[in-house]
Amino acid sequence: MQSNSNQKPNKLIHEKSPYLLQHAYNPVHWFPWGEEAFAKAKREDKVILLSIGYSTCHWCHVMERESFEDENTATILNQYFVSIKLDREERPDIDKIYMDALHAMGQQGGWPLNLFLTPEKEPILGGTYFPPEARYGRKGFKEVLQLVANAWQNQKSELEQAAKDLADHLRDSERKNAGESLPSTDVFERTYQMFSRVYDPIFFGFKMNQQNKFPPSMSLSYLIDYSYFFENPHALEIAYNTAYAMKKGGIYDQVGGGLCRYATDHEWLVPHFEKMLYDNSLFLTALAKLYQTTQDPFFRFAIQDIIGYYRRDMTLPDGGIASAEDADSEGEEGKFYIWSLEEFDEIVSDPWVKELWNVTEEGNFEGHTILNEIISGTNPFQTKMEISESKGKSLQEAKGKLLSRRSERIRPLRDDKIITSWNCLYIRSLILSSQATGDNTYLEDAVRIYSFIDKNLRDKDGFLYRRFREGEARFQGNLTDYAEFTYSSLLLFQETANIQYFRNAKSTLKIIEAYFASEAGVYYESISTNTDLIVKTVEGYDGVEPSGNSTMAHVFLLLSGFGVDAGFHWDKAKNIFSYFKKELSENSTSYSFMLDAYLKWSKGPTEVAVIYKKENGSEAEEIKKALSSYLNPNVVWVVMEEEDAKKYANEIPLLEYRTGGDSHQVYVCKNLVCETPVKGWEATKLLIGK
Repeated sequence: MQSNSNQKPNKLIHEKSPYLLQHAYNPVHWFPWGEEAFAKAKREDKVILLSIGYSTCHWCHVMERESFEDENTATILNQYFVSIKLDREERPDIDKIYMDALHAMGQQGGWPLNLFLTPEKEPILGGTYFPPEARYGRKGFKEVLQLVANAWQNQKSELEQAAKDLADHLRDSERKNAGESLPSTDVFERTYQMFSRVYDPIFFGFKMNQQNKFPPSMSLSYLIDYSYFFENPHALEIAYNTAYAMKKGGIYDQVGGGLCRYATDHEWLVPHFEKMLYDNSLFLTALAKLYQTTQDPFFRFAIQDIIGYYRRDMTLPDGGIASAEDADSEGEEGKFYIWSLEEFDEIVSDPWVKELWNVTEEGNFEGHTILNEIISGTNPFQTKMEISESKGKSLQEAKGKLLSRRSERIRPLRDDKIITSWNCLYIRSLILSSQATGDNTYLEDAVRIYSFIDKNLRDKDGFLYRRFREGEARFQGNLTDYAEFTYSSLLLFQETANIQYFRNAKSTLKIIEAYFASEAGVYYESISTNTDLIVKTVEGYDGVEPSGNSTMAHVFLLLSGFGVDAGFHWDKAKNIFSYFKKELSENSTSYSFMLDAYLKWSKGPTEVAVIYKKENGSEAEEIKKALSSYLNPNVVWVVMEEEDAKKYANEIPLLEYRTGGDSHQVYVCKNLVCETPVKGWEATKLLIGK
């Protein structure tokens, strides 16, 4: 963490967030979000500057260096404002409110997010990055501070009224009635067509804006499922080629593994170099689905590479997974990852590897090279781009040597906060990777991480905390934390038949219903015991991670498939789709995970119960492996020993009145009709069908 022995620390010094600690020695008298800051603002009648960011945010670092470390800027802030620093990853519910406020002001969002608030926390005006002096067509930060301070002194009543009106607008926008009808099912085809229109057939991925490309992993997962249900190979081709291009591009760390936040171009070449756990978890999920669908070894190796990176560099001694790695090291973005021709030649002697990764004298990034493979103008889906065994071995040797040399460099900051929802996303991706590849060590990783969350981020009453760091669990979990923990619990139950995972899911669901449910049938972002918010928000947008409401829809489908209050939970999912009808109908590409749930809901589940005698476990295990890797994403299954099935049938109705016969029996139900039980995978597969 940054420290200046000549500077007295501010109140952030007592926080655990790496982002807040980065600002602990700023001359700005920062407060963490809390009553002390609000009381001071009211007592001294001062405007609040709320500055929101996160530890691996490049422009957050820039603004800190330019403004928050500047004594003149700090003098203005300390005299006229109460300054609050917030880590958006610790309190995404607060970030959501004030990002919505900025959008309501007609401005584009992003981080750092800087809002000026009344002492009652109502937004006056704001922006993202402010330069120290006027540039980029933006006013300088000191000028903005003086304008706000003068306006508060001379036009206070007008500012207060405008802030109140904006806060009322935010509240009104959240007061939406439950929908009565569902989106038309032609939304699935229309969404595919929209993705097809913005698909980049040269560099792959989607041209959603003029310059950047973000990893569209949830959209790829939707397209894979769409391809299955609608027998559309082009949708699969889009997903295949995009994932392939991302893995081969500069956005992916070719030496150490892991996907960066986004590419600053359309070629996937120059990334914004920070690595986030949620991006890699969602990418890993898409890779697992692609391997399951195509059996292309490329995707199996990609899965190994990402998991290898997380095992090596991001698994913490306590057992959880760190949230991110910074883009910057030694004050320069990307310095850790790039190579000069001279250094590369010292390490790697094989000219084929140098050519493969496009290492040249002039480089592709400030005189250095970001390692990447050029695949533009090809179609990997149609022309499998395999390399020989000897070249593959040479490439792995080069990676090992480069990784060893790179380990001598100064690493970027690792944000070692353990975020509940992000760890659960990773757990989910590990389970899917284990199912797709048959590698049981991935499942073992998932169990270990889950055990850490259960032990350290869940209290004795089942309430979840948002983050853990240095022995401290803090901040009430948000909807995403509760939804992802519930979903992970159900998936682990399905994979292990350990009833405790199922019970954890059910007890967590009770808390969700008691503390997050709205009258409209959807769920608020923040737990009802949080009283420090000016508005309660509902979110369905699948942004950098799935929204809590989207994940809840998947949870309800799984519970319904297990027969747990099947009709009730089926309708709970329907309520979510109905509530977000407008968004799904008009902006479905931004709601990919929710749309995927709606697609599965529209097709209806296939329920499979495999009940076996204790001595016939190996036969049942073979069926379970086949079910795990089966392509139909709507198959919900439980494999359980007969005595356990009897014991838990009152909790899981899918097990009721079902026995193992003389060895094992498989019960398949589709469209509310159950077939005669059968034995073996071949007979099971015939009943499951398409």
